[in-house]
Amino acid sequence: MFNVNSRKKMMLVIVGLLVMSLSLSSCDTLRQKFTRKKKKGEVEEQAFVPVLEPEEYPAPQLNPEHNYKEHYDLIKAWYTDLWTAIDDKSTSKYTHYILVQVTNHIAQMEQLVDAPTQANLVKLASFLDYYKSSLDLSWQVRNVSRIQSDLRGFDRFLRDHLRADRIKGHFVQSIK
Repeated sequence: MFNVNSRKKMMLVIVGLLVMSLSLSSCDTLRQKFTRKKKKGEVEEQAFVPVLEPEEYPAPQLNPEHNYKEHYDLIKAWYTDLWTAIDDKSTSKYTHYILVQVTNHIAQMEQLVDAPTQANLVKLASFLDYYKSSLDLSWQVRNVSRIQSDLRGFDRFLRDHLRADRIKGHFVQSIK
């Protein structure tokens, strides 16, 4: 019977012989297997020259109705962010940023419509005046129910009077 130590020595000798035989054999068959050889008759690869074709991009939309719809959709998105800011009691800096974005979009919409619709957009912006003025106050002092009421009025007025399908025919012909 073999002793445990002699088994270990025997395995070590076998592994050593195996490593030595592999290092001396230089693995030519292995090297041949993993090297890529060119096929006969294959032409040498030429330098790749890309063909550049100019691509025409469409001009920006000059359609006032399309631009109005985009601003309308962005106001609706900012409106939902504003409600989230109220519910989460976000910082006044973030809320102020949202209000600035909404008023900027309203100002952009004013350039796209005639005078009576511009008056409605000014009235829409006035719904946010109390909220803007109360941003300097802490959350405990703010009249949140008044703010929520004004925001509901803002949304209602926006949907009822200023949707693009409701003001057809009130768009200006050229953008200022």
